[in-house]
Amino acid sequence: MVTKVRFAQFNISLSLPEQGAIKQQLLNQSHPRFKKLASIILKTAPDVLLLCEFDHPGEGGDDGSLDIFCRDYLTDHASNSNKPLYPYAYCPPSNTGLLASVSLHGEKIPSLPDDGIGFGFHHGHFSFVLLSKYPIDTNNIRSWQKLLWKNLPSHSIPENYYSPQALNELRLSSKNHCEIPITINDKQVSVLASHPTPPVFDGIEQRNKRRNKDELKLIHEMLDPASSVLDDSGRQGGLRLEQSFVIMGDLNADPINGDGETQVIRNLLSHKRVNQRVSHGSLMPKSKGAVQARVWQPRKGERASWTHINGLRLDYVLPSTDLNAIGSGVFWPAQGSSERALICDEKGRERAQAGSDHRLVWVDIEIE
Repeated sequence: MVTKVRFAQFNISLSLPEQGAIKQQLLNQSHPRFKKLASIILKTAPDVLLLCEFDHPGEGGDDGSLDIFCRDYLTDHASNSNKPLYPYAYCPPSNTGLLASVSLHGEKIPSLPDDGIGFGFHHGHFSFVLLSKYPIDTNNIRSWQKLLWKNLPSHSIPENYYSPQALNELRLSSKNHCEIPITINDKQVSVLASHPTPPVFDGIEQRNKRRNKDELKLIHEMLDPASSVLDDSGRQGGLRLEQSFVIMGDLNADPINGDGETQVIRNLLSHKRVNQRVSHGSLMPKSKGAVQARVWQPRKGERASWTHINGLRLDYVLPSTDLNAIGSGVFWPAQGSSERALICDEKGRERAQAGSDHRLVWVDIEIE
């Protein structure tokens, strides 16, 4: 039996500086922006969905926000079914807004957001969550959340910027790096989820650019069965060679444009374990809406592959080479489309405030 499974990633921008504020806004079942975001998800109908920038408790788990969003917004009213659209969910712990005990940047007293292990105004700010129609093997989830940045081989930490005390606390992952196994029929596929820090808001030390680079290198380590990097349980090595996977996340890295180290994301897209047809071949996710988008600065490369309103390809769904990809796309409706209103404000303008500054990316995979 062959099953078509749609994997999708969407930076949904459900994050606010005040802890619990998103939950309070979600209680308004007719919130216009949230309804648009939910409609995009319902129209694309992913089976496995990673949502970036979704606030929840920093230690992991759901404070009710995800449950409210699934119950009140992600509802298939046409089916008249009380069954949840996504019966399985995972809210991993996050480093965002986890206050360090010492200042990371030289001030006398550490404070948020700058002295969070990951940037955030509260613990769990800008977190990510995974929704699935298939069972999540929660007993075998692996994470590299606690890996110290200094323990990454050949790291790019700026010299003479962080104190020795700060380096003994500063973790590499700005949110988390997780391997989340999902059971589809009798096959297990691991979602490799992460959301590296954006390579901007830097001084001359370029700490964020360097951290983004090394967070991407950590994904390489997750793909390496012989990796010397230890996960949070003390286990060495990455995924087994025979393990199927899908890399998913807002990686904040464009292979041609932007402020990041373009070579490291190109290396990931060309990794021997990554499906090249999807990463930069005939099945690379594209849209017609991106081609028509107006951006404020010149960009190089193929416009159709953009996933961000500033003309960047930042969001990725990258299956392993053994998985048979059969389709892909980016939800960016073209001008004249009836779905255009889902990404525009009331004046028909593409604005982040209308929904999100990112677009949902999806890839269809046949699972035997």
